[in-house]
Amino acid sequence: MAKRSTRRTASEQAEGTPRLGTVVRFTPQAARAGVRQLEGSGFRVASSKDFRSAKAVPNDFDGADVQYFERFGIAIVRRDDERLRPMVEKAMQQKTVSGVRPERTYRALGAAGMQRAEIAQASFAGVATLDQDYLRGYRDGINELVDRLLGSSDVVEGERAAVPRVDETTATWGLQATRVIGSSLTGAGIRVAVLDTGFDHTHQDFVGRAVTKKLFASRSSDDDMVGHGTHCIGTACGPMRPATGPRYGIAYEAEIYAGKVLGDDGFGTDRSIIAGMDWALDQNCQIISMSLGAATRLGDQPSDDYEQIGQVCLDAGTLVIAAAGNESARPQRIAPLGSPANASTIMAVAAVDNAFRIASFSCGGMNPSQEVDIAAPGVAILSSLPGNKYDRWDGTSMATPHVSGIAALIAQSNNAFRGWALWARLLQISRPLRFPPRDIGKGFAQAPPS
Repeated sequence: MAKRSTRRTASEQAEGTPRLGTVVRFTPQAARAGVRQLEGSGFRVASSKDFRSAKAVPNDFDGADVQYFERFGIAIVRRDDERLRPMVEKAMQQKTVSGVRPERTYRALGAAGMQRAEIAQASFAGVATLDQDYLRGYRDGINELVDRLLGSSDVVEGERAAVPRVDETTATWGLQATRVIGSSLTGAGIRVAVLDTGFDHTHQDFVGRAVTKKLFASRSSDDDMVGHGTHCIGTACGPMRPATGPRYGIAYEAEIYAGKVLGDDGFGTDRSIIAGMDWALDQNCQIISMSLGAATRLGDQPSDDYEQIGQVCLDAGTLVIAAAGNESARPQRIAPLGSPANASTIMAVAAVDNAFRIASFSCGGMNPSQEVDIAAPGVAILSSLPGNKYDRWDGTSMATPHVSGIAALIAQSNNAFRGWALWARLLQISRPLRFPPRDIGKGFAQAPPS
């Protein structure tokens, strides 16, 4: 998640935004009975299967009141709360429904200049077009921050490596820190679904790549108007040799599945996100990357819906990786993990800067049994943007595709690394850092040896 202004006025929220519905979770083995109860109460139910061949999921469910996701046992009800309430109460008594909650809104979790106001003020968009002296000065500044990084396998926070400076002439600091540049793995044969704000597949660095796109966000264009999705896909699956600048992509031969679940304003709902996850499983994606979330509070429990969805994905051999959240203001305040990353069946990713410090914005495991699982580079991350551009963004959104790209390399290395086994392997080869699991999880993500 990259940081940008994400507060919307009431008029902005109302304009072009669908009315939020109700999320109904059926008891396993009783979902069909629950659907029949909805239909018996006069609700028109549309199956997620109805839209599998469509380029975009209709904003109005094709006139239906309910969108039902069979494999997850979850329905989104859009209309007639008064009619829904008595039906749900009866269904819960009969144990055909196990949970009901209001639909939530989720947002992209990263953007330019979250920690670096001076760069934001300079409107640092389109690295390739900037003055060369400015770029050299900026590179030197970055070098001073990363000179303790990557020279030794034993470098941890608080230590300084006695090695030559590492610059980003050939590869970004994130790819160096995670040892991606030393790996011969490419992600070939692996399908990575990035559920985000869309993707500019016409970018010069992705010509000829296998890309599948689908629109899930309501009342939204097909294009990536925010840039967030293009940036995340660039890190996870960008090219080995970009048209300009250093290498910034990890799994450069992976197949890209770009689901636009966040609209042109960077916001989405449970309906769009769950639909995107359902689609990714239909496409046999081994990895689902979600740099999005909703803030939580101290005392909040994980969503049982995403616990259930994450488990279904893992059982199908698909690992879901999500951003931990950007709501902290360290060291004064550490915010709890956002949703859906706080679900135990979804891998939560924290952000680290190029000195191996926890990023000031990165959320932590402040609620019981809701800890970060792994950490990755999330500050000053250079990647692609729509219109053949590039930029450095911050956020747990930027850390998440690092882990997703590395997961693709691991999945390529051995067909046994799927679902839970892929999760375990990511943690097994991670690099310990001197921070509590609350903040860093098992450690810092590393590419597999090759």
